[in-house]
Amino acid sequence: MTIKRIIALLATASMTLAGLSGCTVDGKQVIVTTGALPGTVFSIGRLSCDKKTARVYLANYYNIYGKTGDICLWDQELNTGRLEKSIRKAVIDRLSVVYALNLYASDNDIKLKRTEEDLVDRAAEAYYASLSQEDRKTLDVSEKDISKMYQKEALASKVYKKIVSRADDEVSDEEARVMDAVLITLESGDDATEEKAIKELKNGTDPSIVAKEYSIDKKTQVTICRRTYSDQICDAAFALDEKKYSEPVHTADGTYIIYCLSKFDQKKSDENRNSIIESRKKKIMDSIIEKQNQQDYSYLDENAWKDISDRLGHKVATNSFFKTLSDKISF
Repeated sequence: MTIKRIIALLATASMTLAGLSGCTVDGKQVIVTTGALPGTVFSIGRLSCDKKTARVYLANYYNIYGKTGDICLWDQELNTGRLEKSIRKAVIDRLSVVYALNLYASDNDIKLKRTEEDLVDRAAEAYYASLSQEDRKTLDVSEKDISKMYQKEALASKVYKKIVSRADDEVSDEEARVMDAVLITLESGDDATEEKAIKELKNGTDPSIVAKEYSIDKKTQVTICRRTYSDQICDAAFALDEKKYSEPVHTADGTYIIYCLSKFDQKKSDENRNSIIESRKKKIMDSIIEKQNQQDYSYLDENAWKDISDRLGHKVATNSFFKTLSDKISF
């Protein structure tokens, strides 16, 4: 796996409990400061993230995303500056969401059950036992510290599951539908080119050749669904049978001729259905985070965060913090 691919993974899945990007760090309510409470990296409302938590998360992210197979990217003669920057941002993103969801839990009286707390304690015991003496010393943590981190992580997962359960998971075949097509894009008002393209299609010329000859957009083989194209284009496309082409579709952005390669791509439609459901969940989460941002100011101590990142380096071996918890408890 290349560094570029790993950075892309971090950008889309920096938070495994929800697949969310950072909430308050990237939001307008964040205040960057050099004078946060001693021993903390950032605060969201009345909750503060301590340096121990930041170290544990960062060390695990370094080892999860800094290794591919048996190769440690940090040991290679590679330019890993961009990767390191992406990892540091992903850690703050994840922690910001965890703490924001813990605030939401406090405000809405959501707690872990006693049985859930017991599972969290077992996970903390297992994870702490997995740490080498050197890792424990570098991270400067006790089993009790790990348990507190797991409490917040588990509660955030519980809150997330509770919140997104409100999302409607019914998606019609029409809404989820994805079809494969050749899309010929023309300039608005270019009647001459439009007539030439239609004539060649009528004469049986391969639509890919017609598209290459006349389309002003070089990307001509596309998948069409209602999430990515206007209703005007989708209505014309979905009315086609396979190996048929549409009449020119005139829109404000240009003129389009659509050739149907496949009326219904089952695999892509199933993937699109899942994406629609996830989008609904994210919309619910975003509305809650936005509301919370309006009432809770957040502080990020850049100096403290840089100091942790610089001091930690890549000398800690642990990478099982998140897996150990998920093996013990899930919601």
